[in-house]
Amino acid sequence: MGAARLLEYEGFRKASRREPCPICGKTDWCGFNSYLCSCMRVSEGAFKHIILSNGQVAHLHRLEPGRVAPGRQWEEFIIPEVEPAPVEVRDRVYRHFLRLLDLYPRHKEELLRRGLKEEDIKRNGYKSIPEHVNPWILCKKLTRNGLNLAGIPGFYRAESKYGGSYWTFNSSPGYFIPIRDVKGRIQALQRRMDDIRNGKYMLFSGHSDQGGCSCGTPAHVARPIEVKDSRVWITEGQLKADIAAVYLGAVVIGAQGATSWKPVVPEVLELGAREVVIAYDRDQETNKEVARGKRMLAAELKKLGITVREAIWRARSKEEKGIDDALVAGLEIRVV
Repeated sequence: MGAARLLEYEGFRKASRREPCPICGKTDWCGFNSYLCSCMRVSEGAFKHIILSNGQVAHLHRLEPGRVAPGRQWEEFIIPEVEPAPVEVRDRVYRHFLRLLDLYPRHKEELLRRGLKEEDIKRNGYKSIPEHVNPWILCKKLTRNGLNLAGIPGFYRAESKYGGSYWTFNSSPGYFIPIRDVKGRIQALQRRMDDIRNGKYMLFSGHSDQGGCSCGTPAHVARPIEVKDSRVWITEGQLKADIAAVYLGAVVIGAQGATSWKPVVPEVLELGAREVVIAYDRDQETNKEVARGKRMLAAELKKLGITVREAIWRARSKEEKGIDDALVAGLEIRVV
């Protein structure tokens, strides 16, 4: 009974290069301990299938005794997760990094199509993920300039075939969107992917098993050149916030998503906002998660004595469900 209770409370470890998933053999996404594996890829042979909060299905497999060694003997192989560097350090590294990059014509055309002008694109600092330069070469330039990449989300170490390791990053095609705090410092980067099969927007983050670290789910503070509306607006998404700030003439906070509302609150407080306007996508009428996130954010802000209002508009198509597209299309935005 005692042994059974120990197994019952044994924590899960994330699959990694040192400890791949015992079912599918992959080095990410899955989790396991010494007797149970939650595999995200292989359903055959699983005794149970669980739908996670994000809608994905985890397949639970029982492991034969001894297949995975339990407990402490693995601790010496597990690389401790690196804490993110202070925001001042991240800002300095990211600014140097972005200066090494260009914005490809196709990405610039997309940003113009979204409603931004050339001066907005330049001021916001969007840059394409390099396709013709090896990422390790750019990392070497950064370190040669005296910049330490440890604790900078997005950068991690890869093993060299000649021994040792080197700094690198994921260079899947797309472009970077700087995520700024209240003071305009770049605290993280988001990627708008060219290939959206695994998601349109992805954070420049992770690889904690290779010396990298997570950036969390930071909120982005977008500012217009001239503030004409003293209210602070809140929407979903960094690029959406950048576009909305231009058209509203207001400070717009972009949450990572409707459910990632907690990082928004400190930014609202630091801005000293007395009144906010929540402008989440209009699919909140059919998307329960969006509607729930909006309610929880509004309730928290009201507790802090902040007046909360909501932006509504009549979308003529799915392309106008976001505040950015509604503004670019010239739709009437009502604040209620």
